[in-house]
Amino acid sequence: MGSLAGNLPGAALCCALATAGDWLAVRLGLPVPGAVIGLAVYLLWLLAGQHVASSSIAWSRPGAALLLRWLGALIVPALVGLSAYAAILAGALLPLVLLLILTTVATALVTAGLYRLLGGAR
Repeated sequence: MGSLAGNLPGAALCCALATAGDWLAVRLGLPVPGAVIGLAVYLLWLLAGQHVASSSIAWSRPGAALLLRWLGALIVPALVGLSAYAAILAGALLPLVLLLILTTVATALVTAGLYRLLGGAR
């Protein structure tokens, strides 16, 4: 799992990018969650680090991997919070199920396409 000292900087960076993304989304009135903005910045930074040695943030990967491993547990509190809105959600059950299916399929297709585009499948 790694040491706290090895994981903390990357986890702190991911949390800071999500917080900065939230701040930016609120200030600019963007209809995008701040965590998505932070994730996009992190991805761009990682990609830039592959080509420019001075911008490498490879040190952040252990902490980011730790957060990714625990993602399921981090989502549980939000899902429990949704139970307070069960009556409202029940009224929109069919559109929600369709939305979940469509976004899951779209995500899978985009992920597969990016994997092939970036040279993962040979």
